[in-house]
Amino acid sequence: MTIPNEKNIVSWFSEHQKPDGSVEVRAHILDDDKSSQLIEFMSHVIPDCYISGSDLTNRMNETGLSASEILQNKLPDTGNVMSGDFGEVLTLFYLGSERNEDIKKIKKWRFKQDRKKATPHSDVIILYRKFSDRPSKMDFVICAESKAKATGSDSKPIENAIKGYDADKTGRLARTLIWLKEKAIDHGNADDIEFITRFNDDRLMEYKKSYRAVAIIDRNYIDAELVKPIELPDQNDEFEIIVLGIDNLKDLYEQIFSKAISEVING
Repeated sequence: MTIPNEKNIVSWFSEHQKPDGSVEVRAHILDDDKSSQLIEFMSHVIPDCYISGSDLTNRMNETGLSASEILQNKLPDTGNVMSGDFGEVLTLFYLGSERNEDIKKIKKWRFKQDRKKATPHSDVIILYRKFSDRPSKMDFVICAESKAKATGSDSKPIENAIKGYDADKTGRLARTLIWLKEKAIDHGNADDIEFITRFNDDRLMEYKKSYRAVAIIDRNYIDAELVKPIELPDQNDEFEIIVLGIDNLKDLYEQIFSKAISEVING
């Protein structure tokens, strides 16, 4: 099957007709006929989010294990961490599909110390540099907090995503960018180090910072979450709240991770 184009992700979601009394947020629902495309796309990109193709090949050669066995050792087990990871990866590609620039989507799950725990620091980072050899005021960072709700728990994904935005804006983004530079030094090349270093200090040439709070909710619960009273921060070009509804969310992300393992390409 041809892998769906990631630029089409936004078009797979339609505007949600929110119930009366809903909070003022942007809300979209995955179209029923687009579930298969989302499954195909996400299962294709999941492996590279956790291990690069070259590292996968090297590990296969070193261990004699299959690509599926190595990937399974990287991915979270079914449960809260898998739900959270899925929400973060979907957020990365959803927000990326809204941009026309040649952006760099940071695949921070490659840096996990423990597959059974969430990755530290800001959930989602997208970077853009106008020029490869010098800073520009057109450079930008998109930083997002992602929260998922796939079951009938008492979690508050919209409210908690906003709390995450507050943390990102008041220091966590800066710490995340420093952490990413450290990881680039540990795992990357000179180009990777130079790229991320530009965003560690904006004093010489300021760049734009945009923040997003994204809640990914099973359709059975989305309306109940939308009508919960929440004190919303001001929303503008710098900050926006996005709510995505997906039918049978738990079954969908479990299917995606299982498919990723069984169909991973060897390097």
